[in-house]
Amino acid sequence: MLPRIPSIYRGILTLVGITLLLFMLLMQGNRPDTVSLRRLEIQNEVVGSAKIREEFGMEKSTANIRTTLRTIKETVRYQNTDTRNIVNPHNFSYLKNPVNICSEKDIYMITYIHTSPKNFHKRQTIRSTWGDKRLLEQYKTKIVFVMGRVEDTKVMNKLDLENAHYGDIVQEDFLDSYKNLTYKGIAALKWISNYCNNTVFTLKTDDDILVNIFKLVKHLKEIVEFQLGHKNLILCNQWLRMAVLRDKNSKWYIPKEDFTPDYFPPYCSGSAFVLSTDMTSRMYNASLYEKFFWVDDYYITGMLPSHIKVKQKRLNEAYILNGRVVYDKLVNDTKNQLMFFHVPKLNTIFSMWRLIKQRLQMHIQEEFTWSPVVSPSTVV
Repeated sequence: MLPRIPSIYRGILTLVGITLLLFMLLMQGNRPDTVSLRRLEIQNEVVGSAKIREEFGMEKSTANIRTTLRTIKETVRYQNTDTRNIVNPHNFSYLKNPVNICSEKDIYMITYIHTSPKNFHKRQTIRSTWGDKRLLEQYKTKIVFVMGRVEDTKVMNKLDLENAHYGDIVQEDFLDSYKNLTYKGIAALKWISNYCNNTVFTLKTDDDILVNIFKLVKHLKEIVEFQLGHKNLILCNQWLRMAVLRDKNSKWYIPKEDFTPDYFPPYCSGSAFVLSTDMTSRMYNASLYEKFFWVDDYYITGMLPSHIKVKQKRLNEAYILNGRVVYDKLVNDTKNQLMFFHVPKLNTIFSMWRLIKQRLQMHIQEEFTWSPVVSPSTVV
């Protein structure tokens, strides 16, 4: 029995539709700019498998699957650059990766701190003072500690316990050493680009820096955003015409073959600086095309901003980097300008932090009228 006419038409239309679909997929697959996206679709299909979860260190929760997919998308975005010219790939794997630190909405600032795995007491001091989680929540700020690995298994095991408790450590699989500080800086830029790019500002400090977080956030909200906005910014203690050391006995010796000029172009003190967070992905991408240079302060705050044609904004009056006079400078800071203090002794950090809080409590009504309002009872 012959089929009815409508059935024949339906069959023909279905066959034509399938043919057109296959043709479109074939044409799309041959386009260079869609290769990464097709690869991403395949990864999306299999990301729930046990093998993929193991490879990416994933939990089975939906939230972590979404986070990992976001990581893949970010990786694809960087892979879409011209890989033929990459001279400094950053392919280290994560040993510790707190992917959900910035999962909340309306986070104002992410702070990342350069630290060494063995510097547990310095991290604890920060967590107990200006980096206290309860305090930072009032200012919509998050904090992570960035580091590499060490060969000492006792230190690494202790670090596992610390991270299990606090969950604020970003660790990549490079050797944590002085000559690898540039890797640490790039690691931070990459991590923030992938997991914390929803913030307005990014603060970088070392683990021997005390930050007047009250003054800093107030300055960013009331001065910086009003005068400069919150894009294309790097605020810092800017160095001008810093001499390149040629003394072979110096820790900072740089031979001519590594760096020809006798003076560095402008760059920032690496002790502390502030970026508008839009800078992090651009600087990370620039690092792929800038040859590795072990002087991290210059590489991160000089070479990379120069690559993307952004100049540093001077904030020099906010810094005291001489540890011998730092306490006295805070005591005599009648203009309330200081925000960043290099403090070598941990006990001094606690003393200075108490003084900063006392001053805040004395002037809370006249100084902190912006939201959030912090009362003396809530200051940590």
